[in-house]
Amino acid sequence: MARLLAFAPPISGGGHQSLNMNILSEDQRMKKTILTGASVLALAMAGPAFAQSTSDVTQTGNGNGATVNQSGSNDVTIEQIGDNNVTTADQAGTDNESTIIQSGAGPNTADVDQAGTGSFADITQSGTADGNTATIDQDATTDTNSGEIEQTSLNSTATITQSGGANNGAAILQGDTTILGGGVAATDLSDADITQTGANNFSVIGQTGNNQDGDIEVLGDDNIGTVLQAGSDQIALVQVFGGSNLASIDQGADGGSANDAFILQVGDSDEAEIIQNSTGNDADIGQGGTGAGNFSSIDQGFVGGAGTGGDDNQASTAQIGSGNFSAIAQNALLAGGDNIADVQQENNDNSSFITQEGNMNSAIVGQFDGGSSSVISQTGDGNSVTVTQGTPPS
Repeated sequence: MARLLAFAPPISGGGHQSLNMNILSEDQRMKKTILTGASVLALAMAGPAFAQSTSDVTQTGNGNGATVNQSGSNDVTIEQIGDNNVTTADQAGTDNESTIIQSGAGPNTADVDQAGTGSFADITQSGTADGNTATIDQDATTDTNSGEIEQTSLNSTATITQSGGANNGAAILQGDTTILGGGVAATDLSDADITQTGANNFSVIGQTGNNQDGDIEVLGDDNIGTVLQAGSDQIALVQVFGGSNLASIDQGADGGSANDAFILQVGDSDEAEIIQNSTGNDADIGQGGTGAGNFSSIDQGFVGGAGTGGDDNQASTAQIGSGNFSAIAQNALLAGGDNIADVQQENNDNSSFITQEGNMNSAIVGQFDGGSSSVISQTGDGNSVTVTQGTPPS
């Protein structure tokens, strides 16, 4: 109403203004009509300014819930301090941004769904609540997707799904969030999943605790996937399909045992690395499909890095196609255990190194045709070596 009143003619001299309006000349009436039309047009052109949305929701206390739906150039900030927090942010537009902070008894739930060009989402769940759930779903057709989830409680679940966009980035941190300025907590029984489809992708999962799962799946282009786990009974899986891929898994930074790591790369310039600094671990790397310049490395035991040694470790690498190279080192400088290393390479420029130190070691390498080469070095106890170069499979 105030905006419309701004275009009303000034009133002075009591009620006589209406009489003056009746004796306006034809020329004056025409000017007034043109001015009025210009004012309406200006209002119509200024209308889109109202579409630029900003929401800021702060809640403190008990069974909280917040839902925000935006369409346009959006910005959402939600902070909930209290009990059973539930938040949903749905944004459709261009430069979307969502920040959700939840703390309290919980279990807390946060869901961000973004569709646009330059999306950013950050979910932080802290406190003593068990069973927190955080989900980010981003679809940026042209520009950047960026998603971050930090959780510091037990039995938490985090999921980030990204599609489209040129510069996607995803990070899930459960337990140790110091990399983002947080603290360290054990987040046992937690799950983290990242799925990326698109161009220049980056993804990382960091977990501290026991009985945790970290899964990364990337489809397309210049991908990097990294899983960092500190604890026992953890499972890490990285799958990358297509492009100039890099993948790495690091388990047992603070010791630990019975961890499983698996990397699968299909296509193009792949590199893979698994480091396990604990006992009873299993590591597997598979590279191949359309072939290309594959490289694979597995290090178990890591005694040289102040680790605990590697008992009952197993390592396996399979490479199919193009310029493959594989290096497996178990117990890296003594300590030892019941180690087994297995490498199978097919076609093209294959090469394999295996170094084992300590106890009941066995190394098996199969290289079939191409420029194959194998070097095996074993130190200690009941070692056995089998190398086959040429022909199988049929």
